[in-house]
Amino acid sequence: MATSSARRSSSIGEADNQITESEVVESEYAVDSIKIDESVSYALSEFLFEDESVIAEGYGVLVNTDEAGTVFVTNFRLLFLSEGSRDVIALGTIPLATIEKFNKIVIRQPSGTRQPEKAPTRRLLQVVGKDMRIIIFGFRPGTKQRRAVFAALMKGTRPAMLWDLYAFNSGPSNNSNTNPKVRLVNEYYRLLGMGSLQSSISTIEDGLFKLHNDWWRISDVNANYNMCTTYPFALLVPKAIRDTDLLKACTFRARCRLPVISWCDKRTGAVLARSSQPLVGLMMNMRSNADESLVGALCTRFSRGKEGRRKLYIADARPRKNALANGAMGGGSESSSNYFNCEIVFFGIDNIHAMRESLVRLRDYLDTHGTTSSDGMSSFLRDGGSTWGRGNLSSMSASVSTLGDSGWLIHVQNVLAGSAWIAARVALESASMLVHCSDGWDRTTQLVALASLLLDPYYRTINGFQALVEKDWLAFGHPFSDRAGMPSFSGSGSIPLELSRHASSPNITSPSPAPAPSSPSSSIRQLSTSLTSQAPLSNTQHSNSYSPIFLQACFSTMS
Repeated sequence: MATSSARRSSSIGEADNQITESEVVESEYAVDSIKIDESVSYALSEFLFEDESVIAEGYGVLVNTDEAGTVFVTNFRLLFLSEGSRDVIALGTIPLATIEKFNKIVIRQPSGTRQPEKAPTRRLLQVVGKDMRIIIFGFRPGTKQRRAVFAALMKGTRPAMLWDLYAFNSGPSNNSNTNPKVRLVNEYYRLLGMGSLQSSISTIEDGLFKLHNDWWRISDVNANYNMCTTYPFALLVPKAIRDTDLLKACTFRARCRLPVISWCDKRTGAVLARSSQPLVGLMMNMRSNADESLVGALCTRFSRGKEGRRKLYIADARPRKNALANGAMGGGSESSSNYFNCEIVFFGIDNIHAMRESLVRLRDYLDTHGTTSSDGMSSFLRDGGSTWGRGNLSSMSASVSTLGDSGWLIHVQNVLAGSAWIAARVALESASMLVHCSDGWDRTTQLVALASLLLDPYYRTINGFQALVEKDWLAFGHPFSDRAGMPSFSGSGSIPLELSRHASSPNITSPSPAPAPSSPSSSIRQLSTSLTSQAPLSNTQHSNSYSPIFLQACFSTMS
């Protein structure tokens, strides 16, 4: 154990040499020599949440920090309790829904005999998190503890029934208003300047929630989700547009995601609207009178005596060439000549595939250059970055180059710049804004949500942020299950709601052990790096629908 801290404070040159054979063998024997205090299981109850229960446990070492303790799998998370401090170790604790992938690993150690098959082995469990963590646990050889933990993870991350999820075991929400439809309508009331009013289930069922102000109204045209399955039951639309016109306009937009209002300024009448791409076709010559009238209705007259109508910006989140290429599949982008008082702007934000591959490269960067790399070895960023690379210019240069190559910061910059530009046009010009990408549920949601955060201080409160996520991410159909690799469920009526993995969700389990390193001197860092390079987020593990869209939006918010 003492060699761990010495190893973490070694120089970069020593770190580059990584773990030697003797160090690996010593660590293996350290696992064997652990004296487990059985009372640790009985003290666990103080660390568990309400209705959280233990499925399996195993004794071993958190290899990242060479700390001995107990690994617990509960119905909510994988939890590591230190044997020394008798406290939960955050690095080794991760919610089941945050687990990207886990593997059983066997490392064969060098032995003094000429019979390689009799060489001692080290049995590890690698857990890759969606939050960039790579956690490695070591277990005693000759026991079935690793097998028990692995089996519990398989069961916990892929529950057979919807009701097996911890969210349904932890009791009802403390929120006094637990109906999402009611919360959505109440948010619409606030945006319309009617915040003193409160909706209810009865008013929604009776259709009495369809209020309006001078410019906008709440429509129930999608009450049964027949018009658009990925839009909410209630929509905020221009007061002058009838429901029959909305039904006509929806056919001109991809997936029937017609232009609707997400946020409005009750003082000036400016709005943030969202939609999917128009179906203009390969020659960009298809038109829809209903769609043009709906978009034109967003350009209301200025209030407070100012003459004329406000300008409309159509913000296409895609690179221009991508928008034009979509015309070959029937999509495309608007022509400013067809829409009243309109200017079209392209933001050049890449698609979900580019974001996915960028995250893979960012994970590799953090594992190599982060303050604490995933296997606990010393890294290029020492002492919180105060002595970055120990003054080694080549190391610093390599770090900056690797981070730049990931493209992650450029993507975040594009999203932030686009959101700020949208908010500025609305705030400074009182202009209205229609935002879309291809389907209108990824880049569109990022831009509209972040611009709303900039424009409306209410969304920067706890309750407001909840309302924003529920409205622009959940109600408007961001495909969380596909993008984050979460379970989905099917079934209706008397049929049990069974959970299943989308075709696009990650392959989070790997029943067969990863192949052992070809050389006995391969280190834990080499093992971790090689497994990371297999790209848990790559196309081999995920379908093309996996992408860190919500993670990127949160990253942009914190920036």
